[in-house]
Amino acid sequence: MRQDRLRRIQDVLNSEDHATTRNKKRQPDWEADLAYVLEGGGEPIPVTVVADLLTEDVATGRKYAFELKAPLPNSDQTKVSKEKMLKLMAMDEQPVEMAYFALVYNPYGRRQDYSWSFPKRWFSLEKDRSWLIGDEFWDFLGGQGTYECFIEEIGKLGHEYKNIIYKKYLNIDPIE
Repeated sequence: MRQDRLRRIQDVLNSEDHATTRNKKRQPDWEADLAYVLEGGGEPIPVTVVADLLTEDVATGRKYAFELKAPLPNSDQTKVSKEKMLKLMAMDEQPVEMAYFALVYNPYGRRQDYSWSFPKRWFSLEKDRSWLIGDEFWDFLGGQGTYECFIEEIGKLGHEYKNIIYKKYLNIDPIE
């Protein structure tokens, strides 16, 4: 990681968090944010990032990192996730093809209906390719239909296990 890239990551996060006397609050834009960060140079600095999930596509060898969150994350969680994602993408020897902010379930149904405000402070939910929600995440991991299969298999479990999975892992009330 280059010294100026770390500084630029903080610039991005600060400008999306607060307006200053010189600048208005920026709207999030993953591609523009990442391009700005990657323009930074400077001395190498060792940086370690721990992602929630790291996967590898066995066919291509490409690796992907995921910051996994429940469907209604708070702003601080989302900000930390974006910082980690930018760091992963800004490393000199990039360890992953892409880093994603992933919500494991969408309580609003469709992507375009997702309306929880906190992630919108850090990601453009309409245009950023860096976030996945519900079926998009599960289908990315396992291929088309993985999410539906996952939900179907949960439905086959006994009532006790079904409630545990929904509450503990999906952070939602069980669907009856």
